[in-house]
Amino acid sequence: MNKRVKFVVMLLLLVSVTVWAQTKDRKVVKPAVKRIPVYLGRSAITDGSKVSKKTFDSLLKQGLTSRDSLGSPYSVDGFALTYGERNLYEDSIGNLMWITDHLVEYCMGDSLTTFLLNNITERSKPGDTVYFDQITVRSAQGKAEPGKGIRLVLTK
Repeated sequence: MNKRVKFVVMLLLLVSVTVWAQTKDRKVVKPAVKRIPVYLGRSAITDGSKVSKKTFDSLLKQGLTSRDSLGSPYSVDGFALTYGERNLYEDSIGNLMWITDHLVEYCMGDSLTTFLLNNITERSKPGDTVYFDQITVRSAQGKAEPGKGIRLVLTK
């Protein structure tokens, strides 16, 4: 083979490998998952809300409820609760530090266990954060779908 032909073949091979490597690493864009809105109790409280401790404690006893944009009810099959309790600690030389202690529990159904409910309502205070994640809801037709998570910050 001629040197010029070898060079062109090598150049084409190099370009094709480069193009293949670039297309191989591209991520496939998946359509967004439709999440069903979930509410704390029978309220309109959703993600990102600030809630007073008194309101939070009363709504937590009602559990989670769910309905779609048309108002069709969904039952809550289960959810993960993450409770971030904000506490003030003192280190060995007397410096004060705000540290968040986390409690994570997976709850079956739409409510917390009696022990967990009593513990959280007794300990909750302004500054604490509550997350309801990994929510699974079920339509009246029996179809399970993901629920939209909730993040709440407790206030006075």
